[in-house]
Amino acid sequence: MSIESVFPELEQQKTVKQNKWGILDVCLTKCDNVTTGYQWKYSYFDGVKIKVLSSYDLIKLRQKVDNRGLPWTITDSKLAIDSYKLNKDLLEKHDSLTRYKDRENSSSGVRYVYRTPDKGSRRGFYWIYVNNHHEGQKSYTSNSLLRLKERIESEGLKWTVVNQKLYKKLLNQEKDFV
Repeated sequence: MSIESVFPELEQQKTVKQNKWGILDVCLTKCDNVTTGYQWKYSYFDGVKIKVLSSYDLIKLRQKVDNRGLPWTITDSKLAIDSYKLNKDLLEKHDSLTRYKDRENSSSGVRYVYRTPDKGSRRGFYWIYVNNHHEGQKSYTSNSLLRLKERIESEGLKWTVVNQKLYKKLLNQEKDFV
């Protein structure tokens, strides 16, 4: 006895998994733990249960997917392009919210440069430049803002003065200290 399909017309139809993001198994969800309030998620079945990879950045999510040897399938090019554009907008928002802010109360007047206490130093503190790079976080220290500036610039990093008045005042204090 043969089993006949209840809906034979559906057996001939090609299955297309489509979503509004244009990438198979990818969605954007609200997430209060992420600075922008959103994160990208990729769901997959590992043979036992459904697992989810997530990131605030769609490009980083793809790297996670690739690292696990999972497929990254574009189901609709136009929607995928729109998703990457949205990702770019979210990254700009993320960067503006997480970047060391150009604030008046910066201890040095220079972006990424802060005073860190150290009882062993003559002045009781060191200047520290901390910045995140694609290779990871890097930091540099010096007891002088001028020497720190020279080192940062020799490394090809940006030295951005965000509070000129405070910066000049500190440089004058350094001259008096020496």
